[in-house]
Amino acid sequence: MDNKEFTVSEVIDSFGINGHTWLMFILLGLANIFDGYDFMVINVTNSYVAATFWPDAFALNDAGKMALQPQYSALMGSLTTWGLLGMVLGGATGGILSDRIGRKKMLTIAVLFYGVFTLPQAFANDVYFFAAFRLIAGFGVGSCIPVVTTCFSETIPSQHRGVFVTFGMAFMVAGWVLAGLIGNPIASNTASIIPGFTDGAIKTAASLRPDGTEVIFCQNWRLCYLIGALPIVYGIALFFLMHETPHWYANSGQKEKACQALMDIAHKHHDDKAHYDANLLVVPPKPANVGPNVLFSKKYIVATAAIWCTYFVGQFCVYGMNAWIPTWFQGVGYSAADSTNLQTWNNFAAILSNVSVGFVSDRIGRKKNLAASWIACIVAIVLCSMFVQPNNMVLCVILMLLFGFCLNYAITAVQPLMPESYPTALRNTGVAWCQAFARFGGSGSSIVLGAIAGSAMFQTDGATNWSMVVLVLIVPFILGFICTILFVRETGGKTMDQLAAEATTEDKSDTGQTQFIIMMIVAAILFVLCIVCPLVVNGWSKSPMALPLMTIGMLLPFVYFFIFATPQIKNSK
Repeated sequence: MDNKEFTVSEVIDSFGINGHTWLMFILLGLANIFDGYDFMVINVTNSYVAATFWPDAFALNDAGKMALQPQYSALMGSLTTWGLLGMVLGGATGGILSDRIGRKKMLTIAVLFYGVFTLPQAFANDVYFFAAFRLIAGFGVGSCIPVVTTCFSETIPSQHRGVFVTFGMAFMVAGWVLAGLIGNPIASNTASIIPGFTDGAIKTAASLRPDGTEVIFCQNWRLCYLIGALPIVYGIALFFLMHETPHWYANSGQKEKACQALMDIAHKHHDDKAHYDANLLVVPPKPANVGPNVLFSKKYIVATAAIWCTYFVGQFCVYGMNAWIPTWFQGVGYSAADSTNLQTWNNFAAILSNVSVGFVSDRIGRKKNLAASWIACIVAIVLCSMFVQPNNMVLCVILMLLFGFCLNYAITAVQPLMPESYPTALRNTGVAWCQAFARFGGSGSSIVLGAIAGSAMFQTDGATNWSMVVLVLIVPFILGFICTILFVRETGGKTMDQLAAEATTEDKSDTGQTQFIIMMIVAAILFVLCIVCPLVVNGWSKSPMALPLMTIGMLLPFVYFFIFATPQIKNSK
């Protein structure tokens, strides 16, 4: 570069959108499609899986309709929880490994991992075997998502970063939609698709047709998990096609490889004469301390509070509702197939929101965009609570499109903030730990909402009053808005190097260790109250102390950040 000093960000910005950009876009997008399918397939098939392992989970209610029995609400919610808990563990460890061994290696390992361990779920003969492999496969899924987000942020020019990062999430939601489009017709098929493998009669809430005749289903849900093993093939292709990011090479001390990576991009898609001298490459200084505890130091805790709180809210609402939308509509009176179709419409709207959120975020800014999205979520959930009704499929589709758009818009609006909050040495650790912790919200939400739905105060005439249950989501939406206003700082349109330079001066003695330990205690309390107790303590949902204790568990992280991050807000500006 004419004997002038340069940074990786400057070179990538000078390329603009090019062939390498689109190659990474496709490769990372496919990783998220498979990832999304792996997560959503359980929500599409959970009625059939539950009925296979718990034959008495569904029965006629007082209104004469097949419905999930209240005592099975938390257990059915746990079918989603096992995968999410694996995602928590995978995100926590995969993020650290990605910062150490590289983005390409970690992503390839993650994709192969969840492909290999989804396969045995198709052969599960009891819930313990099934749950174990959901947990293990979730480890790979949880490792994959933050690496994809980080790779997008390190590959895309600054002015377009928000659009591509959020498009990446659109790919994941496309995987959700594919899970519905593929899984629903397979699981709801009354004839065995693969004789000898999917045989075995199961009786679900869909056993009664509107005309009163009974239909017995086969275990075709198993085929959905065979399809979930396709990432094994993709992971092999990924190893040969994907390139390591120049940002990671530069930050790991491999300046020659960083420059070579930049020249490879330039030679293939930009300038055949481009040459970059490693001696002139300027790399922002690494933090004096690295590791997850640094995320809680005074330098980074406000940024951590911003993305942890808002993404926790988003995960709680998105994953909780995706786990229960089919059961919600079955309780209203729709068939299992129609209920899953409504969930698919909800996820289809999520794709539209993920595509649009990046454009808006890059134009009006991250903070305004996110704050407005929480207000839209409140409006949408109130409308769903008021107007969802039986025998009006068109209206319910419209409501699911509205709700899916607003809710997924909000959670995706957090995505660009994650990689923009930390320097390269901490970036994937920061992104991964944010996503891992937020999945405690997702893991707990399916169980918490199940416990709420099964509690006496939300029962009407022997059936769950879902209009009241969904209104509970107003509370996390309000918390998301408050945390956005308090903690989020504007990061849009700036290079990764500029964002690193704007951070407050680092105090090498401030490792954040004490705050980190306290946060882990808070997470442990949340885990016990919102996940362990509902699954282990008999009659937990009927206990008068259950809801207050679970509420305390869910609110503790917000209390923590209000205490530790609020005093640092002025220093972060």
